[in-house]
Amino acid sequence: MDASSFPPVQQRLMEFIRHRFQLGYNHYSVQKLIGDASSRQYFRLVLEDEGSYVLAAYPEPFSPRGFTYQDVYDIFRKVQLPVPEIIVADGDLGIVLQEDLGDESVQKRLRKSSQEEHCRLLCRAIDLLITIQAEASKVVPAETDAFKLAFDKEKLSWELAFFRRYYGGYRHLPLPENEALIQESNRLAEELASYPRFLCHRDYHVRNLMIKNEGLYIIDFQDARQGPALYDLVSLLKDSIQLAPEEVDWYITYYVNQSRALDSPALLEEKLLRRQFDLMTAQRLLKALGTYGYQITERGNFIYEQYVAGSLYRASLALQSLREFPYIQSLVEDEVKNLVTDKDR
Repeated sequence: MDASSFPPVQQRLMEFIRHRFQLGYNHYSVQKLIGDASSRQYFRLVLEDEGSYVLAAYPEPFSPRGFTYQDVYDIFRKVQLPVPEIIVADGDLGIVLQEDLGDESVQKRLRKSSQEEHCRLLCRAIDLLITIQAEASKVVPAETDAFKLAFDKEKLSWELAFFRRYYGGYRHLPLPENEALIQESNRLAEELASYPRFLCHRDYHVRNLMIKNEGLYIIDFQDARQGPALYDLVSLLKDSIQLAPEEVDWYITYYVNQSRALDSPALLEEKLLRRQFDLMTAQRLLKALGTYGYQITERGNFIYEQYVAGSLYRASLALQSLREFPYIQSLVEDEVKNLVTDKDR
């Protein structure tokens, strides 16, 4: 079946449920969940006598062979990383039935946690991140996208072009053709692409870490690929939470002390480590701003506006620390000021 003849998602869901469960007269309900920025849709299936499950509905059919979610799931399970169990994957219907982890993300817990629990959760998240780098990196099959794809110069440059196009469109700024911005973007991408690579989750932030029975679980890992050692650490500490600079420094030190993945002595030099962190922060947050702009302008998802100001501010801190990308720094700092001015009007 090709994508053009693929039935609507509700039709596929009901066909899957009827086929997999002997419902009889048992009561059940299907509730749509708030998804991420992807084309997947998520639903919770609640059965009267059997608990609940999560259904991930893909926009197209998929083959079990080369299905990236299954590939990374198998890699993570092999090194005993906590991920929601896949119960069954139906490629013809584009549906994955998996364990329901509930609704509490680490992001939600942090909003009401004590400082002690805050530290415990982020340290546990860093421990899992190190396992991805140190253990999962060793068992990635060569035929998978997680092995073949990387944050190379081409990919990192593409993401920065994505920022110029869609953040520029969102803010009505002429960014795509700006030569100074393009040159600085290429220089940023080139240096990051030169660092040693490890397996990266790619979206390792506090919204993609769930809590069930006080244990942490990793979700949304299907886009894993090779990248710089600090890619996921930046995502964790900079994407979706606001930490004081001294807190960020403390968690970077914790990461270095715990890490078994940093086998290059140069990376352990504090000055070089901090440089990589700031470079990765700038690139990662600029790409995120492009995603927010795309979601708002192209898909009408205005919920992403709430993340713009914080991402700009955190990107400005990294750029101020580097002081090597004056055009990007000036652009980001101006946007921080402009958003504050717009809010006060």
